Amino acid sequence: MPGDLYLLAGRYRLIERLGQGGAGTVWRAIDEVLDRQVAVKQVRVPEGLSPHGRAEFTDRAIHEARSAGRLRDPAIVLVHDVVLESGQPWIIMDIVSGRSLDKVIKEQGALPPAFVAAVGLRVLSALEVAHAHGMLHQDVKPANILLDADGSAMLTDFGIAAPMGGQGDRFGSAGSPGYMAPERLNEQPSGPSSDLWSLGASLYTAVQGRGPFERALPAAVAAAVLLHEPPFPANAGRDLGGLLMAMLAKDPAARPTTPQVRAALSALTGAAPRGSLARSGGRRRWLLPAVLAAVVALGAGGWYAVSVAGGQQEIGKFASAPNPCKLLTDAQAAQIMKGVPERSLTRPGECQWLVRERPARRLVVRAWTEKPDGDLGGPQVAIRRFTSEKASRDAAKGTVMRQSYGGVSEVTGVGEVAILQNGFLRHTNSNKSGNSDSTLLFRTSNLLGEVIWHREDVSVESPQDKGPAIDAARLISAELSK
Repeated sequence: MPGDLYLLAGRYRLIERLGQGGAGTVWRAIDEVLDRQVAVKQVRVPEGLSPHGRAEFTDRAIHEARSAGRLRDPAIVLVHDVVLESGQPWIIMDIVSGRSLDKVIKEQGALPPAFVAAVGLRVLSALEVAHAHGMLHQDVKPANILLDADGSAMLTDFGIAAPMGGQGDRFGSAGSPGYMAPERLNEQPSGPSSDLWSLGASLYTAVQGRGPFERALPAAVAAAVLLHEPPFPANAGRDLGGLLMAMLAKDPAARPTTPQVRAALSALTGAAPRGSLARSGGRRRWLLPAVLAAVVALGAGGWYAVSVAGGQQEIGKFASAPNPCKLLTDAQAAQIMKGVPERSLTRPGECQWLVRERPARRLVVRAWTEKPDGDLGGPQVAIRRFTSEKASRDAAKGTVMRQSYGGVSEVTGVGEVAILQNGFLRHTNSNKSGNSDSTLLFRTSNLLGEVIWHREDVSVESPQDKGPAIDAARLISAELSK
């Protein structure tokens, strides 16, 4: 561990340790070239990596730190430099005065709802910039939200930021369980809604004085995130509390979008939200209470903004999502899987058929609907979501450590449009076998569906088995068209 006078890269002299967490250690340092103070993050390299794995981790850390260095927003702590010394990545950032939100919560307890909403708006601004550049923060939590003397909030620690569409942190070091979205804990692809979930958990902690899934042990925290709903944050009041519960929905598709969160937080702080609500003037002020009422009414089950257009937008063919367990019969699943599966509703909107005999295999079916949003009807919102998902998944093509993704291909005969992507995760103790996934996403009117065909202990030389995913999706599409 470097001492107090350690000179990094012949330029940055480490003065004192400012903090330490799972992702690394942060030091106060002097930039001796420019004669100014900076913060230096020593990125933690996971233990047990092979020389090749360590090199891959280092290359990824440097690439993502450079990407984070291109982000510019008043609420983002700037990244100035990234250096490699003795195989160790170091990130050079602005040093920010003030205290972290978690320290403020520990000292003062629950914070006023209006103040928490203002903090949320600042952090949301930082996330919007990152998402616009195709980056996910992945570690939004009170410890990474800094409050300046005037109460302004900044989001720091983009050191584990990652491109959209990835499979989460493949090195197991990113994030804190109580602030990681369920899909990240399940090692499923992350998106902007994952960061928004983490923001919701952070604001919940600030307004309530304790985390939404607070437990004694980290494993219990992770289980609570995956399986349990948090108690309603009574300190937040009806409006902010309803929004936070909606942001913490298990299903990413049921969470409010970034513009919807901004509109609700702006209403709570009295600030003018961006977009049409900000421009609408006094004649539509009545919409803000209506937006907040919608938050409370829908809660964690899903939240959608009230349309600001004058007329009623098209809902689409599906008023609500169908029960995914009824989209396939057990007999159909058995024929596809070549075994006798066990069926279970694993969570709202998701059904699973599992064959336990070796090799184990699983068929997962998900279905959800998109609602009208602003000037867009339900089908148009679904098209927007499908297009975004297609771009994000195609961007994940390639191999990082043990996880590989193929390109996105179009599939005919399923819904109005459908795409498929194959993935493979090598086992940690063998390069010759792993788990295989074929994931098919389709859209019909305002409904989006996903079929995942998962096989375990598959040889890396085995061809991708996409047929069962396609067969199941075509049967589901036929059922939906009745």
